[in-house]
Amino acid sequence: MYSISEVAKLSKVTARTLRHYEEKELITSSRRGQNGYRYYSAEVLSRVSEIKKYKRMEFSLEEIKSFIDFNGKDLENVLTHKFESKLSSIDNEIKRLEMSKCEVQDQLLATNNFFKGNVLAKDQRRVLMETIKSEVLEQLKKKKNVNHHDLEYLKREDYLFDTPDKRKFIEGVKTCLQFAKENNIKLGPARGAAPASLSLYALGWGDFDPTTSNLVPERLSITNFNIHIDVEFKNGKKFIDFCKGVSMNLPIGRIEAFKLPILDIIENVHERIGEIIDYDKIDNNDPVVLDHFRKGDIEKILSFDIPRDTLVAKHYDEFIREGKYLDAFQEYLNSQEINSFTDLLNIEAIFRPDNLETKPFMREFIDRYPIAKREGHQYSCLTSSLNEYLKPNYGVIIYQEDIIQIIREYTNWEYQKCNEFRKAFSFATITEEEKNEFLQFSNKAVLDLLIKESPVVFCKAHSVGAWPKLIKATAVLKSLHREIYYEEIDRWEDENGYSWGDFGFISGGVSLLQQ
Repeated sequence: MYSISEVAKLSKVTARTLRHYEEKELITSSRRGQNGYRYYSAEVLSRVSEIKKYKRMEFSLEEIKSFIDFNGKDLENVLTHKFESKLSSIDNEIKRLEMSKCEVQDQLLATNNFFKGNVLAKDQRRVLMETIKSEVLEQLKKKKNVNHHDLEYLKREDYLFDTPDKRKFIEGVKTCLQFAKENNIKLGPARGAAPASLSLYALGWGDFDPTTSNLVPERLSITNFNIHIDVEFKNGKKFIDFCKGVSMNLPIGRIEAFKLPILDIIENVHERIGEIIDYDKIDNNDPVVLDHFRKGDIEKILSFDIPRDTLVAKHYDEFIREGKYLDAFQEYLNSQEINSFTDLLNIEAIFRPDNLETKPFMREFIDRYPIAKREGHQYSCLTSSLNEYLKPNYGVIIYQEDIIQIIREYTNWEYQKCNEFRKAFSFATITEEEKNEFLQFSNKAVLDLLIKESPVVFCKAHSVGAWPKLIKATAVLKSLHREIYYEEIDRWEDENGYSWGDFGFISGGVSLLQQ
């Protein structure tokens, strides 16, 4: 009989290893001495030698245990089966790696040709498009639980990637976002095409998920590929210059960055109060958000209050510059109940300065909304399902997306075609041939309604995507920290010489908020 230390020495393994083998039932001790020590028979030496041999062959202890008691022909059969199984597994892995290698080589070739400006073959265009879309899906899964609706939405956004020029634009946006991240530059809301894009949301463009607001991605499929990026005022110049450099090399579209004062002001307030407010945890319909609007008190609330000394006000006529707009807006708010944050965004979309200044026929539209809220509204020529769809708007057509839904309800056309008709209605370019095509599915009353309403409706993506978070944040700060908020506005204006309520836009080819 051998002690455990003797077996360890003869077998050239540790006592700890022998105990482990015994726990796994690969070996057994013959008896225990009065001192409690293990003692093993001579057969254990050959058993340990077998175990070591199989381990050198890279079998696991579980595998070794499964055939260690076999001998002769039985053992040969067991080992033959094990090795054949391993060989088949290795062959399958080699095939998988070869296929993966070919896919990566195709992706690399397509990418190199793309950035060299070479004409891509059809299969290379497909490879590049699928590569970008795979990245979009992978990043989206990190943000949310992706469902069937999300996948359908992404499929409808194929227009974002269907040409080399568009893919270069998407790569340009990604490059700008990465630059901001690497340089710790704070970005504001997305404007332009971005708010309706689930793909750009997945790639890091803002924190607005367009699938939550019944947006129609095709609404922006035939617009230009211009995107406005709002950036903090303090460190914004470096980012603005970087975006300009990227934009200059794009075959289509422009990436325009503008300094946004309110981003710095909100950050300064947070520093003063010693905490960063999580505005998402405050319900949109909380009184701290809505009470100011219910009182008609919109001073110092972004997008509602447009001070006369802003660059934006100077872009409009005396109605804005003389402060009449603020008074008119307050009066409009006081003329009705503010029922919800969605209701508030509808009002903000309707009562826009450009609607008042350049579209006098908007007056009927503006007057109709509060009446619809009080008394209800239905279009007699529309189906009951469409009138139900319009209920969040109190029955009134407000958005271009509403027009698209009406066209689709009657025609069942693809969204892309519905949007093309929507645009023709909006710009009064609808031809007699197109009217007759639509009348095959509908009637003249619906056609007349679309011709009348389309030119005055608003892009929903701008209303629900670009500004709501900042509208909400400024309303909350005014409710909870009014004195500090107003002090930081005054301090910022004294230091920088601009108005707190300015935001970027291009006028005459330039913007002072890019300087």
